[in-house]
Amino acid sequence: MSEQPSFPITTEKWAALRTAARWEKKLAEVLARAEIPVFLPLMSRFTISHGKRREAIVPVFPGYVFCSEPDFRTSKRLTPGTRSKVAQLLQPPDPERLRTELRGIAELLQDRQLVQESLVGGVGDSVRITGGSLAGQEGKVIRVKPNRWVLVVEVSFLGARMEAEIDERLVEKII
Repeated sequence: MSEQPSFPITTEKWAALRTAARWEKKLAEVLARAEIPVFLPLMSRFTISHGKRREAIVPVFPGYVFCSEPDFRTSKRLTPGTRSKVAQLLQPPDPERLRTELRGIAELLQDRQLVQESLVGGVGDSVRITGGSLAGQEGKVIRVKPNRWVLVVEVSFLGARMEAEIDERLVEKII
């Protein structure tokens, strides 16, 4: 997996910019050049085509780029053309929660443990993570492997779900 950009920890108020698919990296690059704190979590997606295994670095959340909301709104460095690539500026109902969730994702991606999951509905037990970079997050167990649990961690702001392999010693059942 490629090197993840560092998470701008000094940014207090984040927003999600909805953009067209396959514009996420370009938009993140333009925002960074305009000195707007930006976070675009990426992952490796492996496919097999014509008998060859191929890797593509793709956004974890297709169509979304996260940035500092006040900086995006007030930046004089963004051209109307750049702003036209943003279909919608989504403000979270709880900015601190989004900031915490994004920071957790950034830490998890540094450990290369994140895989996008397109799961509909919950399967299995509700659990809370008690240790590691996702401590305090809750999710549902979707699969059990020998000596570890794989659970879905929901980033509630976008309604997107991800899958993370968590050691069973770091998980407690919610009753």
